[in-house]
Amino acid sequence: MREERIPSAQEGPAIPSPKRSFSPWIRTYLKGSDAGRADAKGLGALKPVEPATRREGKPLLGEDQVYVMKYEKEYHPAWCRVVAEKWSSAPRGLLVTLLADVGMRTRCPECDPSLNSAMEPPVHEHARHPQPTRQPDQVIPLRVVGFSHGVLFLAAGPKYQELLKGTAVEPATPLLVDGRRHGMLLRVDASRQEPLLVIQMDPRYKFRNGAYQVRLRPPLQRSATKPYAVDFVEPAARARHAAPH
Repeated sequence: MREERIPSAQEGPAIPSPKRSFSPWIRTYLKGSDAGRADAKGLGALKPVEPATRREGKPLLGEDQVYVMKYEKEYHPAWCRVVAEKWSSAPRGLLVTLLADVGMRTRCPECDPSLNSAMEPPVHEHARHPQPTRQPDQVIPLRVVGFSHGVLFLAAGPKYQELLKGTAVEPATPLLVDGRRHGMLLRVDASRQEPLLVIQMDPRYKFRNGAYQVRLRPPLQRSATKPYAVDFVEPAARARHAAPH
């Protein structure tokens, strides 16, 4: 009588496990995600810095600064076509870093001055057209008038009503406390005699009472219908400590 052979544990299961199949949409999504990770691999970590200055919201480079974008393999020492398109479609994705921190990224061939002379200002343009110094009314003091269900209400004085009527609220405008995002500005109600700023607090952080202030800046391209935009909101005490002497 023939004895039936039983596979050993080293040989693996007798019946192969079925392969998991994905829908075409999921396969396309996974393929795109893998490609993004592959592009970023080995390029070096991004180390964003503040641009030397801004003009009409656009970041202008200073000495040894360049433009970079997440997952892109190139850096841009000038405002070329690629940078202009990124600013037009997704301005928050356009970052500034130091030339020494570009890692394995290579120089963009379109940043040659002869190719972008008709476009936006090149590097160090701000040196020829310096930005005006911020006026005192571009930092507006605020006081707490309410806090309920994770929503913080901050009021400005009546004299700032007209200024805040010309101020836009752009997506993801933060409330910063000690350099951390403690909340997000939802809206500015300038129809009131005392304009109101409404902030959704991050549930991970506790509400901090006291004086606050809001900083304004030129708007991004999408909000250019108003002369100002909210840069961020912060506790007033932190701002005083951080101010240069």
